[in-house]
This record gives sequence, C-alpha cells and structure tokens, in this order.
Amino acid sequence: MTSPQLATNLAKFAEMEGRHPRLLLATASSEEERYHKQVATLFADGGFDVDVAPQHSDAQSIARQVIDCDADMLVLVRTSLTSTDRVHVADLISALDALDAEYVKFGIVGHADDPAGSNVDFVCDLEHLQTGDCEALIDYILSVEESRVAQHI
Repeated sequence: MTSPQLATNLAKFAEMEGRHPRLLLATASSEEERYHKQVATLFADGGFDVDVAPQHSDAQSIARQVIDCDADMLVLVRTSLTSTDRVHVADLISALDALDAEYVKFGIVGHADDPAGSNVDFVCDLEHLQTGDCEALIDYILSVEESRVAQHI
C-alpha cells in the first residue's frame, strides 16, 4: 500500500521525468533468486517500474540492462554474505562507470551490516524491508532529480 507521502513524491517524480521511477533488480548469487518476487513486488506496489535482470547475469550484462531499460536505480539482492557471489558490488560499480552510468543509484537489499554497504548509495535490510523503505528511496531519488533539474534551469 502506498502512503500519501510516497504517492505525492511519485507524482512529483512523474511530473519531472514523465514516468514513474524505474529500477532494475538483480541478484548476487543463485541463493538470492528466491527473493526476486518478494522484492520486485514490494517496489512495484510502492509505485516503481521494476525490471528484473535474467538469472545468472554477470556484472557487465546487468550494467548494460540498466542503460537499456533507462533505470534510475540498480537494486542488488545480496542476502548471503557467506556464499560465493556471481556478481560482485565492485564489478557492478566498475561496469556502470564504464558505461557512464554514474547517475544510476546503486543499492543492496540484504543485511544492514553488509561490508559492501559503504560502496553503494543505499542498503535496505531484507528482514525489515517495507513501504517505508520505498518512501526513503524515492525521497533520496527526488533530491537527486531536483538538483539535476535545477542545474538545467
């Protein structure tokens, strides 16, 4: 369920950009695949357009898909800090930089204490992920968009 504040912010984003905020959801390893639907549904119910990266994608193909789908955010589901990740945070950052996609906000859905958290724009704790987290994310994206729009005025 979308809160009144989130609905207002989504409408503001849509007015500035002509569409809802869009995110690409990817997973770090095969263990996270089971969370795809839960996380995608939460963000879609929160008012985001959600694209999902194909299973077993590597960092370069995920970064390319971010560009192809015109995503505002990349969300990496990374719940197991002990598994061998197929996709590493550093590799995704490098792949996004190589495509001049520094404007894309990159975050992790997993554990608040993820050691890679200091390298990304946001971390959402999977156990506590809720509509409130979507509100915080859209507030963050709006502040970035407003400053970007102000530069062009």
